[in-house]
Order: sequence, then structure tokens, then C-alpha cells
Amino acid sequence: MSSTPSTRAPSHEITDEEKADYASASPSLKQGDTADATLVPAKSRGVRQMEALSNRMSVKYRVLLYGGFALLAYVMSLDQYTNRSYLSAATSVSFAAHSTLTTISALKSVFQAVSQPPIAKIADVAGRIECYALCVFLYALGYIVVASAQNIYAYAAGTSINVLGITGLFLLQNIIIADISSLRNRLFWSIFPSIPGTINVWVSGNITQSLLGKANQNASMWRWGIGMFCILTPALAVPVMLTLGIGMRKSKKAVEPAPVSNEGPRRSFWQKTVSVFWSLDIIGLLLLVGGFGMLLTIITIANGKGSHWKDPHSIALLTVGGILVVGFVLWERFGARHPLIPFTLLTNRTVIVCFFLAVIHPAAGGVIGSYFYTYLLVAGDQTTLSATRITSIASFTGTLTAAVMGIVVRYIRVLKPVIILGFCIEVLAFGLMIRYRDAGASKGDLAVVQLVRGFGVGCIGFPVQAAIQSVSKHEHLGAITAGYLTVYYLAGGVGSAIGGGIWSNSVPGKMQSYISNSTLAAQAYANPIGLIAKFPPGTPVREAMSRAHGETQRILSITGTALAAVGLLVAFGLEWVKLTDNVTLDKVEKAEDGKVSEAVK
Repeated sequence: MSSTPSTRAPSHEITDEEKADYASASPSLKQGDTADATLVPAKSRGVRQMEALSNRMSVKYRVLLYGGFALLAYVMSLDQYTNRSYLSAATSVSFAAHSTLTTISALKSVFQAVSQPPIAKIADVAGRIECYALCVFLYALGYIVVASAQNIYAYAAGTSINVLGITGLFLLQNIIIADISSLRNRLFWSIFPSIPGTINVWVSGNITQSLLGKANQNASMWRWGIGMFCILTPALAVPVMLTLGIGMRKSKKAVEPAPVSNEGPRRSFWQKTVSVFWSLDIIGLLLLVGGFGMLLTIITIANGKGSHWKDPHSIALLTVGGILVVGFVLWERFGARHPLIPFTLLTNRTVIVCFFLAVIHPAAGGVIGSYFYTYLLVAGDQTTLSATRITSIASFTGTLTAAVMGIVVRYIRVLKPVIILGFCIEVLAFGLMIRYRDAGASKGDLAVVQLVRGFGVGCIGFPVQAAIQSVSKHEHLGAITAGYLTVYYLAGGVGSAIGGGIWSNSVPGKMQSYISNSTLAAQAYANPIGLIAKFPPGTPVREAMSRAHGETQRILSITGTALAAVGLLVAFGLEWVKLTDNVTLDKVEKAEDGKVSEAVK
């Protein structure tokens, strides 16, 4: 006999207990509704899809799915590592608009941050594979527009569309892996697709150099660099979608149960439209995207050239964005029938701590990373290739460390000590930066410090994500993952803004103090990379520039160290959650909303 639940409507009258069950899952069902009301299943379509799929997955099937994710993630990683070079070539050569480089980068950051909850919501309501196909379409469409763009506006529009697609693909990869992996194995499988991409740290520079030329002699070839991903990414996404689709086809009856009703009338098209409107929480999505989009936009560009905090448009964006954010919180708390993130989750201690860590860790990294590349060229006297690789060492080491920690967690079954260890290492690494990020630091000193920092990064980012997932119900898994990543990216933007503010308020004065020629000092601040070609190491101007950048890096390092120390203290507030072989904790799954903390203890 099949274990698949029957999808037929019951022939008996709906009991009060059954109605209460469904009413609790559907806030739109008001008290006093009769049995002929159409009642909805307790779990969303996307969650039911993955639960049915997970129950029948074999080892061979998992190998195909994880292998498909790894191949696709490798290509998308290569895309991200090379995209910055293509962006520089496009804005400088093809469109003669190099000043828009930071604006487009800021635009990408905004879309990356605010698109996470909407994508997660669509994946829950419409289904995982349907949302995955939509993201592949957006990715390809965006890059087609970019590769054929004849002006900077078309390029920016295509980039915005593409960011929605690639952000969605990475988010859905995280959600689907969480859907089918056990708690004790989740950390390893979450990082597994990223492992092949570590190769791109070392080869991406060679690829862009071979395509564009050593001095960008073939800069117009960026269109081919973008165009190849229009083919590669959709092609490698097909095996993932086929694997998911075949598995879901076997369990179609379990995924699509008929609505429970007492022979009530069928809903009209308008009623279905209204139902989808409330299910997707369109009002909440608009408030979220508008509010946080405005705030992140002004945070990322307010310290740049041509835009400042005191400008009228900056004040307007901050004011309107703040109002929309407050409106979003109030709407989700009191008005939304299906909130993007259930407020009951925000009463759990581990969830609260993880959100704080999602603010502190990327903010500290944003401060530390501010103008580090420029410092390497000016004060560190590194070549472009060497500077690029040094800045990537932490990412490379962090990925491998996270994979090792994934194996460790499988056996120790707890995440808290790993996260605390990560912050201890991060405080140590940032402290070393205070000592070694100065004028004249050697390549070995800079590389070793980045290596140490990578060990800390690998013990924080993905482990904290796994920790916040461990205390969430399966129904809330997509929402809580998207919420965590949204806060993470927003905090990174805030950290970069803090670092940019420190740099822009420190370097100009130091340049004026150390360089007697005020005109030359202004040039050294505005165009340091261009000026170092005229003044090699050992010349008075270059020494003054190195000193100014080295002293500013010390201030940035002290700020980052202080933030990391706060993160270490906060990490001790995590609960000791024992990871099991199930997708979610049984106690958490059975607990009533608002009582997850008691279930975990």
C-alpha cells in the first residue's frame, strides 16, 4: 500500500477540530466561517514539494542533485569573479562613463539585498522548481540585455535583471539543500557547491586578461565574456531542474492535495487572484523593497563622489526609506495574513543572536575591506594580479575552512563552539591587521593575515546560517534563510559605508599634511592609482601617499577589531542546540508558534 496521503475530500462533515487546524494555517479564514469555505493545506506548496521529494531520495539521486549544484555554482562563481573586470571595460571604453562604475555596483548591491525575501516567498507559494526556472530566465534575459547594450542605461537595466536571477539561484540552492539535508550534515552540504569555485580565485584573472588583453587592448571583448554565461549557466541549470522535476513528478499526488471543502462553490478567477495577492504578501514586499532599497542605496553612494549625506536627495531617501521600513514592520506585525518572516520566530534567542551576528560580522568585514585593494597598490607596492589574489585569499581559505567545519559539526553535533572559535580567530586576525597593515608591509605579512582571517570567516558565515535554520520549522526555512541573507548583505553595505566615511575623512587631511604641494595632494587623494605610475616607491610623494594610506588602514583595523570583539561576546548567547539526523528538530516542528525556545531547551 502506498504511503502517499490520500488527496480525496472526506465524505463526512468537517469537524470543529479540523477547521481549527486549517484556520490556524490560514489567517484569511475568519472565525465563524462555515464548513463550505475552501480550506487550505497547513503547509505551502514549496515546502510540501520538498518534503515529498526528500522522503524518496536515494543516494544516487542526491549525488546527481549535489553534483548539479556544484557545477552550476562553479560557473556562477566564475561569472562573479570576472564580472568586475568586464564592468570596468564596458563603462570605460564602450560607453565612456567610468564615473558610473560605483553607481552600478551600488545598484547591484541593492538588488542583491532586497530581492531575497520576495524570491523565498515565491518559492514557498509557487514551488521551488517553478521559482528556480524563473530565476534562470531572469539571469539569461539580464545578460542578453547587457551583452547587446548600446548605452550605459541598457547595461544598468540588464545588470539589475541579471542580479535578481543570480541572487535567486544562490538563495534557492541554499533553501533546497536545507530542505533535503539533515541538521548535522547541513553545514557541509551548504558549502559543498562552493568548493570547486575556489579555483576561480587563481584563474579568473588569467581568463579576463586573455580575453581583454594585458592593458585592456581588446576591451570591447567584454561582450563575449558576458555572452558565454548566457549559454553556460542556463545549460548547467537544466540538469538541476530535471533532477528536481523528475523527483517531484513521482510525488505529484502528495504535492497537490485537493482542497478540503464541503462541496462548496469553486473560486472565481478574482478570488484566486486575491488569494495569491495575500499569500505572496505583495504589500509587505513593496514596503520591504522600497524601504530597504532606498536606505541601502543612500548608504552605498552617500560617501562617493557627487553625493553626500547632507544633500537634499540623500535626506529625502533616508526619510522616505525610514518611513517605509517602519511601515513594513507594522504591516508584517498587524496587517499581513501571511508575513514574510513570522514574528514568532523573532522571540527565539538563537534567532535574535544570529541576526545580531549577521549585522556585526559583515559590517566588520566591510570596514576592513574598504579601500584595501587601493592600499595594496599604493602602500603595499603590489601588482594588479598580486593585489587581486591577496584580497581573495580570505574567501578561498574561508570556503575550505567551512567545508572542514561541516565535517567536524557532523560528529560533534553542535554549532556554538565553532562560531565562537570563528570570532576568536577573527579578533586575532583583525588585531594582526593593526600591526601589519602599514606602509611598507611585505607581501608575506599581508597574505598570512588574510589567511588567518579566512579561518575565522569559514567558522562564522555558513555556521551562523545553519544555526538560525536549526531552530526554525520547515515551513519557515525559506523565509528565515532569506531574512538572514538580507540582513547580512545590508550589514555589509553599512560596513563599507562606515569604512568609506573613515577613509574620506582621514586621507585628504593626511595628504595635505605630508605633501607640500596642495594641488598634488588633492590629486593623490582623488586618483591614487593613476598617480603611483608617476611616482615609484622611494620618491617623497609616494612615501607620503603610503604613509597616509597605512595610517588610515590602522584606524579601519581598530574599528573592525572592536566590532569583531562585540560579535564574540554576542556569540556566547547562542543556545546549545543538538543537531539531529532530521531536516528539522522534532520538538521545534511540534511546538506551537512562539514556543520554539522552550522546545529547544
